[in-house]
Amino acid sequence: MAKSNSFSQGGVQVQTQVQTLTPQQLLVAHLTEMPLQALAERVDIELKENPTLERRTDADSDDYASPDSRDDGKDDYSANDYGPDGDMSILAEGGDERSGDYNSPDDVPDNMPTTTRRGIIDAIDGETRSFYDQLEEQMGFFSLSDHERQILRYIIGSLDDDGLLRVSLTQLQDELEVYHNIATSPQELEHILHILQNFEPAGVGARSLQECLMLQVEHAPDHAAPVKQRLMQLLRECFDLLMLGRWDKIRSRMRLTPTETARLQHEVRRLNPRPGSSMGEALGRNLQQITPDFIVETDPYGGITMQLNQRGLPPLTVSADDEGLLHDLEKQKPAQLTRSEREGLTYMRERVEKARSFIDALEQRRRTLTTTMQAIIRLQRPFFETGDETLLRPMTLDDVAQLTGLHLSTISRVSNSKWVETTFGIFPLKWFFTSAAHKDGDDVSVRHIQATLQELIDAEDKTQPLSDDTLTEMLRQRGYDVARRTVAKYRTLLKIPVARLRKQFT
Repeated sequence: MAKSNSFSQGGVQVQTQVQTLTPQQLLVAHLTEMPLQALAERVDIELKENPTLERRTDADSDDYASPDSRDDGKDDYSANDYGPDGDMSILAEGGDERSGDYNSPDDVPDNMPTTTRRGIIDAIDGETRSFYDQLEEQMGFFSLSDHERQILRYIIGSLDDDGLLRVSLTQLQDELEVYHNIATSPQELEHILHILQNFEPAGVGARSLQECLMLQVEHAPDHAAPVKQRLMQLLRECFDLLMLGRWDKIRSRMRLTPTETARLQHEVRRLNPRPGSSMGEALGRNLQQITPDFIVETDPYGGITMQLNQRGLPPLTVSADDEGLLHDLEKQKPAQLTRSEREGLTYMRERVEKARSFIDALEQRRRTLTTTMQAIIRLQRPFFETGDETLLRPMTLDDVAQLTGLHLSTISRVSNSKWVETTFGIFPLKWFFTSAAHKDGDDVSVRHIQATLQELIDAEDKTQPLSDDTLTEMLRQRGYDVARRTVAKYRTLLKIPVARLRKQFT
């Protein structure tokens, strides 16, 4: 917690406290918010960029999962069960908190994902187009012969999921001649690859991360601007230092001012190291691909088993060789080390510390997610036992935060973009956060209103369907204190059209 001085309108100096986040806290927060698929990609990038970080060989990385959290049916949870060991209370009040999203029925987001007890997920309108389909569509913008089209289509098929080409042109030439009887040359392949590198998104078809980033700068609309020229110089001359995060040496070598350094850092963060991944989320896919982050199973006797889905996340460790080398160098006195050895010591220490920090952040993420899901199971136990959504109790982010001892913003991060697979279907984690409604003076979940609303509409005379005003009055007669706009909102969430569109003519 850092202190800073400010002046009030009366000119009186006031000392305030400003919370400063450490790099480790930022890393933990970022990993916690990631869903499983994004986390798996981040782990893969970290393994490639830091050789000191390694996969553990004493476990099957494909089947690795955290131990189950078992609930034998006894409601024996307590606040102590959730302790502070997974706490990430790193944001000040008023920071990135979304508790207000669920404080009242009218505050529930209109675009909040919905699902049924069978786990049906809403489809997105449009035709399915993969990353490779979108690239092939762009071939029509260029004047190509049939021969060139065949080669370009093969190169597109050889790209990795991130959009980079990691196969040499020589290997591509051999594969085309042997398997497809297409004669070509390295010069022709280079020419056609250059055409691919003019496709969108910028950076696709690059043969290295450095080339990928440089292509993005070259294709930028303001590529001739001085800051872009500086950025190109950085990527061309100081790429290795950039990968190591050695901005102190970059500043010295490029003779940058603090302002220029900050601007370049901003420009670097705007570049995309995985241009192919951005196309995977393009509009037009027919169905959302859901990978559950939690698996909750209920047995016939009411026992509930919760498991954090870790499939695709390999167990990680720090290289024993690198740790040993670091230990040997640290045992020597600084005066005994050559300049080269001192630089090697600094470099090795940074790599080892970065690997340790990443492993620690993953472990803290695992503890936090497990603690949060256990609390949700406890608060919504009737649903997990029966699958009856009307049994969901009103629950806000603050309720889970109080039960776990975690910060409100931490619960928000965990619930964001996460899915849980249950015996009764797959649900977004936000689905379990339901605001309170009032029935005869008592608090009930809005699911009660939605279920009753569905029941009223199912039983209506389809030749004279019920208007929202009539539905509001009928719900009030049953004890629900709701407004007409709330009824309209719930009807929309249930994907029920207005009365005039429900009318059937005889």
